[in-house]
Amino acid sequence: MKVTRLIIMVVAAVLGLVESAQSAELSIYEIQYTTDSNGASPLDGTVVNCRGGIVVHKHEGGRPRLVLQDPNNPEGWGGIQVKGWSYDAFDNVDIGDWVRLANILVEDYRGTTFLQFKDEADLTIVARNYPIPRPLPVRVGEIAAPIEGVDEWIVLNHSAEKYESMMIKIIDVTVADINYGKANDNYILQSNVDPDQSCWATDYMNSDNEQIYHPYVQIGQGFCGVAGILEQYAGCSEGVCYDYYQLLTKCTEDFVVDQVADLDFDCDVDFVDFGILAENWRSDQCGASDWCSGADLTTESSAGVVDIFDFVIFAGHWLAGK
Repeated sequence: MKVTRLIIMVVAAVLGLVESAQSAELSIYEIQYTTDSNGASPLDGTVVNCRGGIVVHKHEGGRPRLVLQDPNNPEGWGGIQVKGWSYDAFDNVDIGDWVRLANILVEDYRGTTFLQFKDEADLTIVARNYPIPRPLPVRVGEIAAPIEGVDEWIVLNHSAEKYESMMIKIIDVTVADINYGKANDNYILQSNVDPDQSCWATDYMNSDNEQIYHPYVQIGQGFCGVAGILEQYAGCSEGVCYDYYQLLTKCTEDFVVDQVADLDFDCDVDFVDFGILAENWRSDQCGASDWCSGADLTTESSAGVVDIFDFVIFAGHWLAGK
C-alpha cells in the first residue's frame, strides 16, 4: 500500500512539473541555459510556453526557420531557433517582430535546441518594428574549431554553447581553408592575432548567396569581422561522427572587410567610438607612439591632431559594420 502511494505521489509530482512548464511563460534564457556537457537543454522533449523575442532572421524553405533573440540576455543564452513544418508557416512574421509562442515542443536536433512549430503550437506577434540587436563581438578562441579525426570532427568542449542561435561577430580573421565538415560546406576562419586559433563558418542560410560559399569567401581573404548566427551541429551518419559549432552568415553585410573608424576594435563604428573621438578632440598629442586610441584618422596635413578632418572620415563610416 505504501509503495502504491509512493508511486502515485511521484507520478503526480512529474505531471505537476510538466503542467508547470506548460503554463508558465519561460524566457529563451530559461529554455537554453544548460550545464549539460553536450549542450542539451534541460527542457528537451517538453512542451512549453515561451515569451519569445525579436525575429532577427528568417530562413525560407520546406522547413522554414525563425531566429529569435531576447535583448535582455545580450551576453549569452539569449537566442533560439523556431522550426516550421510548412512553407507558409511564418508568412505573416517579419524581421523586427517580437513573437510569443505557446504549446511548443522543445527539441534538441543535431545538437541545436529548437522550438518545433507544429499545428498544435500558437504564435502571437506581440509588437512590430523592434530594433534588431547588434551582433555580440566575440574572439575566435571563444568558438573553437573541432579536432579533425578519421571521418569525424569533434569539439573538445561546449564552452560556445551560451552563444547558440545568437547573433555574434567573429573579430579579425582570415579565410584559411574551405571544404570542411559533414557537407563540405564549412570554411575555416583563422585569427589574425593568434594563428593557432580558428573557428568554422558556413553560408547555407545566407539570403544573398546561391552557391556553396558566398563570393567573398576566398582563401586568404581577411575580414575585420564576420557576423552570423551560431549553430551546433552534431550526430553520426554512415560511420561519420561530427559535433561542431558553425557560424551561419545571413547576408553580404555580415562580412566586414575593413573598418577605418573602428576606434575600440570591435568591428563597429558606434557611440563608443564617437566617445573616443570626442575625448581626444583637438588633441595634438598624437605622435607615432601615441595615436590617441586611433582617433587621429588622417594621414595628410592634419595628421597628429584630432580635428574636423578626422570627424569627416568618422562620419562617413558611422554605424558601419552593424
